[in-house]
Amino acid sequence: MALKIDETIGGAPAVGLLAIGAMAFALIFNQPGEKSLLKGAAYGPQLPAEQQLLPQPPQVPSPSVAEILAPPKEELRPKVTLSREEIGEVQAWLRAYDFHPGPVDLAAGPRTFAAVKAFEAAHQLPETGNLNRALLETLRRKSGLPLR
Repeated sequence: MALKIDETIGGAPAVGLLAIGAMAFALIFNQPGEKSLLKGAAYGPQLPAEQQLLPQPPQVPSPSVAEILAPPKEELRPKVTLSREEIGEVQAWLRAYDFHPGPVDLAAGPRTFAAVKAFEAAHQLPETGNLNRALLETLRRKSGLPLR
C-alpha cells in the first residue's frame, strides 16, 4: 500500500516520518570527513581512539573527618513566642492586610513566616519573621482599633 503525504502513521504526519528516515539514512551512510546530505555540513576530523571514550565524571572531593563529625548546621528559623490563639490572630491580621499567610490554622508554618517577613518589609521593619508580642501589637495598631 502506497503512503500518501496527507496520511498519518500512529498519529504522526507521514511527511515528518519521511524526513526522519532521510536524516537517519544520511547519518548512517555518510563517512566522517565527507559532505553530509544535510545542508552540506561536513563532520569534523576523526578523534583518536582514547578521546572517543565517554567523558569521565568530575572528581568530587570527599569531605574531611572534621566535616563529617561536625554537628549539622542549623538553619535560622524564626522564633515563635506566641500561643496558638495569638498565632491564629496574627494569621487573621495578615490575611486582613492581604499578606497571604495560608489558612488560619493556629500553627506557624513557612507561609506564615513568609507573610510576616513581607509585612515587616512593607512597613520598613527589621525582617525577622519572628512571631512575637511586638509583631502582634504592631498588627493590632495598624488596624486603628483600640488595643486590648
